Amino acid sequence: MWLSLEAGATLADIFQLKRATSMGNANLSGIILLLICLLIDPAYAVSSGHHHKTTGKQTSSKKHGSKHSSSKHAYVRHGVARHHRANRSQGPTVEQVPEEIFPPGHLFTPEEKAEASEIGVLVQNGMWKEAFKASSKAAKAHPERWWLQAARAAAASNLNRPKDVIDAVDAALKTNAGDANRLNLAQLYTLRANALSRLGRKSEALANFQSAINLSKTDPVCRAGAAWIYSTSADPQIRNGATAVGLATQAAKLSAWKDDTVLDVLAAGYAEVGDFKSAQKWEEKAILLGSAQDIPFYQHRLLNYQIGKPWRENSN
Repeated sequence: MWLSLEAGATLADIFQLKRATSMGNANLSGIILLLICLLIDPAYAVSSGHHHKTTGKQTSSKKHGSKHSSSKHAYVRHGVARHHRANRSQGPTVEQVPEEIFPPGHLFTPEEKAEASEIGVLVQNGMWKEAFKASSKAAKAHPERWWLQAARAAAASNLNRPKDVIDAVDAALKTNAGDANRLNLAQLYTLRANALSRLGRKSEALANFQSAINLSKTDPVCRAGAAWIYSTSADPQIRNGATAVGLATQAAKLSAWKDDTVLDVLAAGYAEVGDFKSAQKWEEKAILLGSAQDIPFYQHRLLNYQIGKPWRENSN
């Protein structure tokens, strides 16, 4: 169905996505996408841009949108539509659709509302090819609407089109003219970091993750993404076990130690520094919390740690 948009709608009234599966169910085969609402209300935003009003669907710590921070209030609206790829090569590469594509208080014209509503319906139904096509067409017609590029980047990420993700994020960052808040920007940098990592451009990916980290004090996603590269890169010049453990520990704290994909990253970090006892401990916890589809990948990594081998992105 079409979204009902009231006068003066902000992001909270524009894109609506609902979770199709539980978090962590997707792997490299791209089985699923997580669909959540790309909605905010001006009242949700506070001065930092990180803390937002809680919605009923996001109050449970068992839901994805309630794990990013030791402060539930800080984390709840920080949730993003994302799926983890717990595959052997990339670990928890996180795809996401920013929950705040539009800045708080942005007033939409009737045309913008209709345009965003159309794209939102496609995303809500997991029609990512159509969403990518629609957002690309709309962005071409209205290059000043940076949020259309953000939607395009999100669709491209779910279609495993990293070059298109990078192109769309570049355009969004270039055209937002200060309209994006810090969380918007952090999520865009994270989208681009994941795309760069997929293309093997690890140093650039780390730089983008760091930009996201600098912008957001409460988001574990960018920290876990960087930690995974520092832990598992095939390039010894990039690997840094101590940094990986530090970032992964921050991410684990921000997710209340309940995000299996983050604990999987923490295990990889400990393995990189040679602490295989801790690596096994955290991988076992990830297995306990993981989905049926992710558990085999976690078990595979656990076997490595049990024989004293760190995990590499090219491990079999």
